[in-house]
Amino acid sequence: MRNWPVTVVPNTIDTDLWQPVDKAQARQMLHLPPHVPLLLFGAMGGGQDPRKGFDLLQAALNHLRGQIPAPLTGLQLVVFGQLAPKVPPDIGYPVHYTGHLHDDVSLRLLYSAADAIVVPSRQEAFGQTGSEAHACGTPVVAFDATGLQDIVSHQQTGYLAKAFDATDLADGIQWVLADPARHAALCHAARAKAVALWSPAVVAGQYQSVYRAVYRAAMGQA
Repeated sequence: MRNWPVTVVPNTIDTDLWQPVDKAQARQMLHLPPHVPLLLFGAMGGGQDPRKGFDLLQAALNHLRGQIPAPLTGLQLVVFGQLAPKVPPDIGYPVHYTGHLHDDVSLRLLYSAADAIVVPSRQEAFGQTGSEAHACGTPVVAFDATGLQDIVSHQQTGYLAKAFDATDLADGIQWVLADPARHAALCHAARAKAVALWSPAVVAGQYQSVYRAVYRAAMGQA
């Protein structure tokens, strides 16, 4: 099949459902602090699955702690997909645990409340949280190694760090959050990318194009 034509059609996302909520309102509804940088991390079981890379995030935050710039003062982490463990890990920053969110509305609020989401996965087929976050106007920091390569545009809608390099992941978190004007541009570009690439009408049109091309080719051979 090496000479067969290949077309990549992305997964679709309902960009009418997944869209930004006012940040202050979202934080108030979720009882999150209103005036501090919030970094979001999510995985089923939180840090228990090594594929999700929570240990790499811890290493990145440890690195960041020693050189954190003034705009990131007060940084706090929000973890969804896990309740607070009996002995929470000491990562040097306050951590809010939301547990498992059972509805899209709560998750949409959480994406909107965060200033960025970090997806430090070692293995990730696509990264649905990344695309949902983008649709809600939230930049994504991830490694340039997994399915997040198809979601994040480096330094346009987020940051793709060197594969599994915790120091560069820390640099990416800082780069995304440290400059308010740059952060606002990233948020706008993230939402625009989601609508342009993953909205149902766009993806349906790509499927139609593939089917029409195959049909025309088949009719030409008949």
